[in-house]
Amino acid sequence: MNRKDDNELVYEVTRGSISSFEVLIERHQKTIFNMVNKMVGDVETAKDITQDVFVTAFEKMGRFNFNYRFFSWIYRIAVNKTLNHIKSGGSTETLKESLAGLPDELTENGDERNRKMLHLGLRDLQADQRVLLLLKYYCGLSYEEIAQALNLSEKKVKSRLFTSREQLHKIMIGKGFFEND
Repeated sequence: MNRKDDNELVYEVTRGSISSFEVLIERHQKTIFNMVNKMVGDVETAKDITQDVFVTAFEKMGRFNFNYRFFSWIYRIAVNKTLNHIKSGGSTETLKESLAGLPDELTENGDERNRKMLHLGLRDLQADQRVLLLLKYYCGLSYEEIAQALNLSEKKVKSRLFTSREQLHKIMIGKGFFEND
C-alpha cells in the first residue's frame, strides 16, 4: 500500500474526505499533545488544547498553502493556541508544583533527577524561549521548519535559540544542575 503524504491528505480533506483527516490526526496527535503538554505541564489542559488545534486545523483547511508542509502549519497552530492559553493566565505551574513536593530520595536517580530538573528549568523560561527549545530539541524541527511554524526568519530562529539556550543554562546553574560551573 502506498502511503500518502500529508499534503495529499490535506487536498483530500478539502474535497470532503473525513477519513483523510483522521489519518492526519493519527499521524500528528501524539507529537502535538506531547509538545503542548511540555509547554503547559498539565495533561488535561494539553488534551483540551490539542483537540482545539485539530478543530481549528479542520476549520481552516481550505486556507492551507500547499507550498508549505502540513506538519509546520499544524505546529504553528499548536504553538499559537498554547501561547494564547499561557498568556491568558492558563496554568503552567502544575508540573513545577508537583515536582517541588517530591522527597529528595525519590529524585536522586541521576537520569530521573536530571529530567525533572530540566523540566523545571524549562518552566522558568519565558514562553517564547521554551517554545523554541521544545520545537528544536523535543520535536526535532529544523531551523527552516521552526521559522515557518513561528513566522520568523531562519536567522532570527538561530539567534533566539542561542539566547534561549544561554538563558536555560543560567537557570540550570542557579538550580545547582551543573555542580562544577
